[in-house]
Amino acid sequence: MMIKINKFLRDNAGANLVEYIILVGVIALIAIAGFKIFGEKVDKKIQDQAGKVEQIGN
Repeated sequence: MMIKINKFLRDNAGANLVEYIILVGVIALIAIAGFKIFGEKVDKKIQDQAGKVEQIGN
């Protein structure tokens, strides 16, 4: 019984998966923060350029 407990405690097969899930979560949070911080500025630039392109056609 003690051998099985020791094997279970030393088993780290799922540890890599958990690390990748945490990494993906952190990257997602950084991306969301970036969109919140720069989203309005980027949208304004796109709208400005769209207005300039629209004026060319008139």
